[in-house]
Amino acid sequence: MSGSWNPVRTIAEFPQGTFRHKGLRHNSNPSRTALPCTLLTSDFVFGRDKELEELKRRLAARKSFVLHGASGAGKTFLVSHAISTFHEVLYCPSAATPQQVFQNLALSLISARDRSVRASLRNVDAVRQKSTIALRGIVLEAVRRGRYWIVLDHLDGPAAALSSDTRDLMFYGGTPVLAVARSAHMEDLGFLAPMFALRAERMRLTNFSRPDATQFAKVVVEQAGLRAVNLGQFVDSIVALGLGAPGAIVKMIQMAMLPKYRADGYIKTAPLYIDFRLAWHAANAW
Repeated sequence: MSGSWNPVRTIAEFPQGTFRHKGLRHNSNPSRTALPCTLLTSDFVFGRDKELEELKRRLAARKSFVLHGASGAGKTFLVSHAISTFHEVLYCPSAATPQQVFQNLALSLISARDRSVRASLRNVDAVRQKSTIALRGIVLEAVRRGRYWIVLDHLDGPAAALSSDTRDLMFYGGTPVLAVARSAHMEDLGFLAPMFALRAERMRLTNFSRPDATQFAKVVVEQAGLRAVNLGQFVDSIVALGLGAPGAIVKMIQMAMLPKYRADGYIKTAPLYIDFRLAWHAANAW
């Protein structure tokens, strides 16, 4: 364990230097972008030093690529740490349609106080009033003039229109794009998949191995102050049931703190897992 990864820190806490905002998300599920958990107060990286350094290296090279991995692997969170040392990163929390992308990029440019958008985009209301076509022109011109990185998070089988717009951002705008998806294939990248056809343009984030997941769970349990008679058995169970996904492990530990899953000093693992699966599926069905 080293450094600085808090697996439950939210997107709203992105480091300085990242142009972030609440965004204008349509038909999106807020719970999928961050775990609604405040159990941990420290900021630590666990078992991700190699991946974090690779992300930073790729960002420094300023070449577009896709980061992919299963739900709960920690993609969004790792990205937030990787971009902490880079300036002028435009973050789009939900990227399924051109409307979502250009509205969120416009808001990021406002947060960045970009000079080229000041005349036409002064606040959120101004962004709401602009058509997607108008925002597209404003954003493309701004990124062409600046030296930005664009992060398109939570890609979900985007349509051909978004593929064309992303290509324009990358080539007309001369702006590298980091695309974040659950897989590197058509079901999540959609029409963007051919743009990241080379192996060098794809980076995979895997879940923890069984030993690492167990150690991670123990660290989270300790920081959460979770106590139970069957704590060891509970840790073994959530590591196995969560398939080594740090997000899943954290979520189940969070649930174990609730009175409904406690009885006589024991954690009721079976009903907790049933409820977890229902909530996890709903939150990650994107």
